[in-house]
Amino acid sequence: MVYHCCAYNCKNTARNKSLSFHKFPLKDPNLLKKWLNNLRWKDWKPAPNSKICSIHFEKKCLIEDGKRARLHSWAVPTLFSFPNRYLERKVKINPRSKRALGIVADSNSSGQAAPDATAETSQKSNSEKPEDRTTESLQPNISKGSSSQMRTDPKSVSTQQPTEPEKSQPWTILGDEALDRSMTIPSFFHSGYCLPDNIHWAGDDELNIMPHVAYGVLGQMKPHIIEVKERWEWLGLDVRGPFSPTVDQHTHIMTLTDYHSKWVEAFPLTQNLSQDVATCLAEVIHQQGYPLGILSRLPKRILMEVNRELKKRLRLNSSALVIHHRQTGYMDLVTESLLNEMLDELVKKHGSIWHILLPAATLRLCCTNHPTTKEKPFTRMCASDPPFSSAPRELPYSATDVRLSSFVIPTTDANNLGAVSDI
Repeated sequence: MVYHCCAYNCKNTARNKSLSFHKFPLKDPNLLKKWLNNLRWKDWKPAPNSKICSIHFEKKCLIEDGKRARLHSWAVPTLFSFPNRYLERKVKINPRSKRALGIVADSNSSGQAAPDATAETSQKSNSEKPEDRTTESLQPNISKGSSSQMRTDPKSVSTQQPTEPEKSQPWTILGDEALDRSMTIPSFFHSGYCLPDNIHWAGDDELNIMPHVAYGVLGQMKPHIIEVKERWEWLGLDVRGPFSPTVDQHTHIMTLTDYHSKWVEAFPLTQNLSQDVATCLAEVIHQQGYPLGILSRLPKRILMEVNRELKKRLRLNSSALVIHHRQTGYMDLVTESLLNEMLDELVKKHGSIWHILLPAATLRLCCTNHPTTKEKPFTRMCASDPPFSSAPRELPYSATDVRLSSFVIPTTDANNLGAVSDI
């Protein structure tokens, strides 16, 4: 068996009797790691019969005791002929290119190179300039030798070609289709304010759109306005998805936004949306307390299931806690935009484990100054105000009246004070 040195650009073999060849310290992982780091081979492991010749060790590493030199137990190879431009930085070298030139023995082979291949590559290397050999060994994708290797080795083609980034699947905010269509017709923007009796907008009959006046209030002729005055008073519930599935099969994200403080809660959901939404809501209410009401644009069928499940979990005797409302996503467009950007980036960046990092990303958003309030949602939410209600709160209006009312979030800016989004 003729041994070949495994070091970079070393053609020494065991035929040279003036040299000694030394096996890798396979039984000492720490020492082996140092050897491999100094060799700089990329994704290469030595075989039991792989060896390095003595010229790569300093004299202090060798023990001369007659016929054959031995290594100290702590010896590490440090002498290599890497190109000057690679000495300043740690660069891993592709062993495929070197094996193609006959410089290094295959780690999976017996350690003995084929004489014909060695002779052929030696003649080829002698006819080429040293700079060309260096370029070929360090840049196998560009050199002629490596292109031949890539044609004959299908594995090298699959590992060398860059892969296209995976396209993230499109997602949306789940909503009631009829509600979405109603907001595109003119009466949505005018009803209750400047809608004369003699004007009829196309589509009103189909969607049963009427001036949004709260019924049951004597003399009420204009839309009823509800102001969001306190934290954890009125919340907005949305479900976004589908996203790329996590390892636990989460495909959607539920968000709960406090319109006053801009505080956000977010939870991963599975395909069992109604059950998961009710579970998450019950958990939040047990921890934070009861809000006055929760607005949502989810389809009515899903909201009925959510409210039915909430009544069981929270033992509610009152009317529905989650109310179908078309203004859910339009009362705070800034927070909705921030949420969309944060969740989209999270899912794209972390693939199948985004559900693990969702709480941290949400808290980071809540600890950042909000563009509207100029304060951190965390500060406004956790201020020294009276604690939240631990019991269900009674609505000042019926759920039907709330659905037909318009909400407004008062601001300290005189120009924006009283701004109302019609519903």
